[in-house]
Amino acid sequence: MRITYRWLQEFVDIEELSAKEVADILTDVGIEVDSVSYAAEGIEKVVTGKIVELKKHPNADRLKICKVDVGDAVLQIVTGADNIFEGAIVPVALHGSKLPIGVRIKRSKLRGIVSNGMMCSEEELGLTDSSSGIMILPDDAEVGRDIKEVLGLDDWVIEYEITTNRPDALSVLGIARELKAVLNRPIRTP
Repeated sequence: MRITYRWLQEFVDIEELSAKEVADILTDVGIEVDSVSYAAEGIEKVVTGKIVELKKHPNADRLKICKVDVGDAVLQIVTGADNIFEGAIVPVALHGSKLPIGVRIKRSKLRGIVSNGMMCSEEELGLTDSSSGIMILPDDAEVGRDIKEVLGLDDWVIEYEITTNRPDALSVLGIARELKAVLNRPIRTP
């Protein structure tokens, strides 16, 4: 099973403990923790951007040139994605950014046109194994914000195994109850 550190914080006061310390406590009470990992591992310098202009690339049939507002600047980005449109809010990997698929993004030329970054799909952000185009964010997503905050990825994932004698630990509330007992803290129920 997987739970997140912030999700646990909704039920029990653990702010002064790290996700690793919480995992150690769970291991001590008999819940086998397999791993603790950062949900946004490998995502650097990716922000939300709004496509303000979209036009066909003059030297390529399948490419488009986009003007994308990323909050503090409007960048020109060349893409081959078919699902984008003017007004769409999308994740934008800026020049010098890093993606969890092991790619560093840099300014480059595509068929003679400068591209100052890359609009990202769910797959490129490491959220899914495959995707069919650029990730389109809700219309109310704030432009220029770090994508980790927007998608709630600035969190730790605790993955653990449940033995047959511990069905009480099959939920985040069950794990919170374990922490409540060990730490002698009140629990907040939904």
